Amino acid sequence: MYPGDFNKSVDRVLREGGITQKEATFCLLDQRTFECHWTTLKKLAEYKKPPNNKIELLYFLGVGWLHRALAGIRKSDKAHLWWGKPDWQDLRTMSSYQIVELVRERFRADLGYACVAAYPIFDKDEGDRVMYYMIHASDHDEAPALMVRAHHKAVRSRPSAVQTPLKFDPAPT
Repeated sequence: MYPGDFNKSVDRVLREGGITQKEATFCLLDQRTFECHWTTLKKLAEYKKPPNNKIELLYFLGVGWLHRALAGIRKSDKAHLWWGKPDWQDLRTMSSYQIVELVRERFRADLGYACVAAYPIFDKDEGDRVMYYMIHASDHDEAPALMVRAHHKAVRSRPSAVQTPLKFDPAPT
């Protein structure tokens, strides 16, 4: 167990955590908007060496409030650590979908993952509102099919939106 800020303990976890190069490893990154630094993602992505599969990342991106959080930033160093580049302010003018696609592309291009997909996670009260995207990054050939099946099973239990039927009142004759 490594309590505290994962950004500060990631080196120790990777060094002392007993993660071998060959065993399947998953890292769930459930953060409060800007907590996970880009350098932490880079360390996780680079830990395993080819031909071994990288550590799979399950990264929660909170798009339900991301624009409000970006607008409220007072210290740009926090956003810079999260985004890992000085152009984080460009995100303010982008749609949630554009940001998700940019994050997916950065996981592929900057972190070297072969398969990167974004799975919507809906608000439990407002069923059609996307609150998060779970960004799944892997280089294992079977991972995408497994994640599609798991996500489908998870969202299948979600009640679908039902439109109230219109009442038909025939005109009096």
